[in-house]
Amino acid sequence: MALVGIILLIAGGGGGVAPQVVVAGVDMGQDEAQVTTALTARGKALTERLVNLDVDGGVLGVMRPSDLGATANVEAAKTTAADQSPGRLTRGFRAVTGAAPITSPLPVTYRKGAVDAWVADVATQVDRPEQNARVQVQGAQFTVTPQADGRALDRSRLKQMVSGDLSSLPSHLQLPVRTTRPTLTTDAADAQVRQAQQVLQRGTQVSVDGIQATLDRAGVAAAFHFGPKGLSLSGADLRKPLIAAYPATSVIPAPARFEVRGTQVVVVPSKDGRLVDGKQVADGLMGEDRPVESTYVDDNPVFSTEKAQSLGIKEEVGSFMTPYSPGEPRVTNIRRASQILNGTIIPPHGRLSLNQALGERTVERGFVAAPMLADGLHVDSIGGGVSQVATTLFNAAFFAGFELNQHTAHQLYIDRYPLGREATISWPIPDLVVTNDWDASALVRVSNSTDSITVTIYSTSFDRKVEESTGNPYDFTKPKTRYVATEGVPTGQQQEITSGDRGYSVDITRKVFKGSELLSDDTFTTVYLAPPKVIGVAPGTPGAETPSAPSG
Repeated sequence: MALVGIILLIAGGGGGVAPQVVVAGVDMGQDEAQVTTALTARGKALTERLVNLDVDGGVLGVMRPSDLGATANVEAAKTTAADQSPGRLTRGFRAVTGAAPITSPLPVTYRKGAVDAWVADVATQVDRPEQNARVQVQGAQFTVTPQADGRALDRSRLKQMVSGDLSSLPSHLQLPVRTTRPTLTTDAADAQVRQAQQVLQRGTQVSVDGIQATLDRAGVAAAFHFGPKGLSLSGADLRKPLIAAYPATSVIPAPARFEVRGTQVVVVPSKDGRLVDGKQVADGLMGEDRPVESTYVDDNPVFSTEKAQSLGIKEEVGSFMTPYSPGEPRVTNIRRASQILNGTIIPPHGRLSLNQALGERTVERGFVAAPMLADGLHVDSIGGGVSQVATTLFNAAFFAGFELNQHTAHQLYIDRYPLGREATISWPIPDLVVTNDWDASALVRVSNSTDSITVTIYSTSFDRKVEESTGNPYDFTKPKTRYVATEGVPTGQQQEITSGDRGYSVDITRKVFKGSELLSDDTFTTVYLAPPKVIGVAPGTPGAETPSAPSG
């Protein structure tokens, strides 16, 4: 009993929040006011520090927890520490034996959704897709580009690493990644190339109804497909060399097509074909026997006259034109987008997403850098100007009586467009989405002149009629002054780039009729920001904006 008394005496009276417990270096045996003050200060310091993000032996970037709205949960830390604090007798024994203090966590909370968004952003920088080995074909020669492993961020693990004990977050955070493997390895591609070479070495002789011919070796080589499931030879891709080998007896099929005559549409009939059986030839060439025996088969177009006629595409139901200045870079993008969109068919009650139809605007796909609006300023972006296609399509759909599911007006009014009746797009948002909510398909035709773009929609009229009106501007706003880093402006000087103007709102109403029946009566409100007064200052000037451009 005497020993127990001595131990209890050594343990002390048990004051403080959590004796013999430490949180983030703070002795929790102090009184509550002291603990709260110390933990609050320590938590603030931890959330303000920079954490390096390491990957593959290098630093990807840094993060500051406070940028994600991080705060130390002091109350939760005190509660957990108190639960972990030993009883008086145990404290005495720990003191006698020299045991180290118990370490308890300092929980952290973040602004709602901030960690998920941050992790997603880190993933875009870390993730690297694996690359299958690729086989390039030039003539009858094959070249293998080796495989490349990929890299993927473990998002769940990273979220756990930053969401636990704030005090255990290291100054260098090793990002959790895993290696991803391609499905077609270099060895497999090399083996498939050897197999393809053996096929060509056996020869490309074909006999069709007793008439022999030798297929172009380069044409056969181009028909090989190299992939994870092995080498294959496409009968469809042999069509061109087979037609070249048997030109007199091949009848090339032609799909039905639409021809516009004035405001009416006529169907140009399809034409059935008769070609050498490409699948039979492909299967034979993969075998040993030469010449490969084959026959002719009917080859009829998928888009037949009957199919075209059944769509109900008969007449113009909506059209709109907008002008542009010839020779500007943006016109290149307008014309490229027009090429892609032209000929699109929207089924009855089907939706058209312009972003989905056009795809991402990249240099590789024929788009160029041109001015576009971003955050109220004009900046260069790949695909700039494509929003003119969006505005023209929007108005054609507006007057065709289509449902306007999703559209976003430009931030500032542009005088080449109808007031309040326009749309902008960027990649991947905002988008323009419309629905052909009628009982016939709709054909979208896009044409470009030297100085304008026209979008015309053809379908069945159904006696549709559209009435629209534009209200007067209201809710005027004053422009703000913005200082923008501008090349060529000397240090300490300013240059007025734009003088600014008023912003305002405007309402557009539209009524859609089918005969005398009112189908819809909608009001669309467009809010235009006040064009800012932009003052150019030298790059590096404190407080100056540096505009960034999204994808057009």
